[in-house]
Amino acid sequence: MVVQLALGAFIGFVLLISLLVFFVKHQHRAPYYQLDAKGCVAILNDAVNGDLLEYEWHIFIGMTVRYDAEIEALRCECACIDDEFVINTFYKDGKAYVVFAKEGLLRLQTLLDEWQHKVDYLA
Repeated sequence: MVVQLALGAFIGFVLLISLLVFFVKHQHRAPYYQLDAKGCVAILNDAVNGDLLEYEWHIFIGMTVRYDAEIEALRCECACIDDEFVINTFYKDGKAYVVFAKEGLLRLQTLLDEWQHKVDYLA
């Protein structure tokens, strides 16, 4: 009787631990998006060249950057450019791209030059 009780408790413990390990391993995690200076240059380069996908732009300007003050300042500047100078969206091969006014492109080019310098010479 005691052996059966101990065996039942052991099997229950093993099942509980197995379920716990399964759920911890397969739990859904929120996607993690962290941008560095090279990623910023890539976004700015795509924007200047007219190859910037709309969802990439909105992810970038819509997130708050807490790990780097310079990237957060760039994001805020780009959000201002978005408010003032995004004039349209065009579709190519089923993908939406952002279109900026000339003044917005000039400001983006200035930011690209500044950040390209940071990546090439200061990193």
